[in-house]
Amino acid sequence: MTDAPPQPQEGAKAYLGLDAGGSSTRWLLQDAAGVELARGAAGPISAIQLRSGERGAALERLAALLAEVAAVARPARVAAGVTGLEPGSPDAETLAAATAAALAVPRAAVTVLPDVHIAYLAAFAPGEGVLVYAGTGSIGFHLTARGEAVRAGGHGYLIDDAGGGYWIGREALRRVLRRGDELGAFPGGALASGLAAALGGGDWDTIRREVYGGGRARVAGLTRVVALAAARGDADARAVLAAAGAELARLARVVSGRIGLALPVALAGGVARCGEPLTAALAAALPAGTRCEVSTREPVEAAALLARGRA
Repeated sequence: MTDAPPQPQEGAKAYLGLDAGGSSTRWLLQDAAGVELARGAAGPISAIQLRSGERGAALERLAALLAEVAAVARPARVAAGVTGLEPGSPDAETLAAATAAALAVPRAAVTVLPDVHIAYLAAFAPGEGVLVYAGTGSIGFHLTARGEAVRAGGHGYLIDDAGGGYWIGREALRRVLRRGDELGAFPGGALASGLAAALGGGDWDTIRREVYGGGRARVAGLTRVVALAAARGDADARAVLAAAGAELARLARVVSGRIGLALPVALAGGVARCGEPLTAALAAALPAGTRCEVSTREPVEAAALLARGRA
């Protein structure tokens, strides 16, 4: 039996951070001192979904998530980072208004920003560095001391987003399936075996059903399989991650070139957990002497910090 999460005292204020992405959504509820009251996860909620046939499902997931939060405490303020969002857009207003209504808080108590803004504040103060954020997609980002955004990439998985989770999963499948075409049978090796296990089989009918039925989140979820195979020495998996690292380094170089400053680089997002094959390739493709590190603070923690008014 696990201990129940601490409950807020009567009259104590709580603050909610949300990290909503194309693969999953995480929430964190803290008190004014930053003590965790509760946390949880839900399915994907993104601005991309709000502009598609998935709008209804995304709003239903948001409502269910907020009901979980309300069962613990009604937050005084909320800060949310959302994938695919433009600041001040109708999508941002839709999510902010829905959140405020569900939690019975004033609209002014809810801040909705692009997820990359939240992730940047998890790694740097404004003006300090360049963030490379790689979740389902990928983007390079700098927030100036005046609050102006400089970005590269983030064009979506149908156009680019090289080095992101979807790209990694797709490249791994492409390599394995091409080798299978050459052999006339599904190949062996750690990567191929891992993909077959994750998808429920190595035959084309199964792979097609899982990939085309599951969409970008299903493909991006294969990133974990690629990372594990690379850790076991699989050459194809390591090559995919090295190529991803080089693509992510390109984003950092483009942003640095546009602002005309050589700044530290931080890698954040789910892809940052892929390990040495990716991070070493990223560091090697940056200008000599560039400080590069993996951001260890989760974006949902930065969102909660922002909700508390201290970011």
